[in-house]
Amino acid sequence: MNPWPAVQRSAVIVLLSCASCSCASELEVGDTDHPARLVRRRLEVRGVTLAPIEDTRLGEVGYGSARCGEALDEAVDLRANWVSLTPFGRMDDLEDTDIIPDFEIPLSRATQMLARAIHQARQRGLRVALFPHVYVMSGQWRGEIDPGDEAAWEAWFSSYERFLLGWAAFAEEQRVDLLSIGVEFKSSTNARPDRWRRTIAAVRRLYGGPLTYCANWDEVEDVELWNELDFIGVNAFSPLAEKPGDGFEQMSAKARLWAARLEALAVLWDRPVIFTEFGIKSASDSALAPWEWPEHCSALRYDEPYQAMAYDAVLGAFIDEPWFAGLFLWKLLSDPWDETQENKAGFSPRGKLGAAALTWWFALPWGTFDSSPALGPLVHPL
Repeated sequence: MNPWPAVQRSAVIVLLSCASCSCASELEVGDTDHPARLVRRRLEVRGVTLAPIEDTRLGEVGYGSARCGEALDEAVDLRANWVSLTPFGRMDDLEDTDIIPDFEIPLSRATQMLARAIHQARQRGLRVALFPHVYVMSGQWRGEIDPGDEAAWEAWFSSYERFLLGWAAFAEEQRVDLLSIGVEFKSSTNARPDRWRRTIAAVRRLYGGPLTYCANWDEVEDVELWNELDFIGVNAFSPLAEKPGDGFEQMSAKARLWAARLEALAVLWDRPVIFTEFGIKSASDSALAPWEWPEHCSALRYDEPYQAMAYDAVLGAFIDEPWFAGLFLWKLLSDPWDETQENKAGFSPRGKLGAAALTWWFALPWGTFDSSPALGPLVHPL
């Protein structure tokens, strides 16, 4: 049982009714009253990741489809103002040097689908981030890529650049609002920063918008590239619990320690932090290892309140900090009715208490919320 006292429904309704919608927030630069005089772009991201579906056996689904429009409507209902889209390339295993620029459908079709999805998002007032991913077909983690000697690494970078620059050109053509240069390449961002700087320079020649990198949570403090980018991006799946049964107080304390470390990083590099991915499964004790895929967690018990409680712990620690530019929730599916992509205890908050919790936080006016620990945990209306 979660020790999670209720807040009066009327108080939540009052806050929601007086909250201003942030969908119209502009990309602008302004000084803050942060003690380090950190300057941040006021992205004010209340975002969701819209995960692709490329399984051709499922028919006309995925990015740009009518079902995708329904998913974007749900994002708007959550009070989101941003959406991130994730085109995939693939490589066979960790030693491969060849990035294939498509996944389960041809690149030309994937590009058309993404363009339609961007149009759908803009029709709903959503800003768009593009985070190209590389999937390792062997099932291994991309953070451990190691093709071998320097010649093999250069072959990998050359192939990856071709993949990335294609999407950089697409992002410029589509006027995408934020672009990532990569996702969780832990084995090379610190070991080969000069080669990554060359890649970043090549991207900037094609794309004029702001750049980030989606660093894994245990990599972000070691990355030496943040001065080359506009935002410190974090795939934020850091453990929020130390032992089974840990509840809101323990998760909140862990989140605030985590926030203090990231604030120090923001001050060091004079760059704001953005959670390029943040999520928690709707399963008890899933905060012990938030990065684990639901299909690997069959022993965990389905627990809707646990997901919402974790949202409260993290967002209460981060969302109103002057160095924090916002987050993309992991995840909504681009076909909200598809039950084949993730089991019930997965990351999606759809139809769960987590959706109500997220809406509560996303509806708060930026810069006005007192996130003091004294507020305590919240329970949100369904």
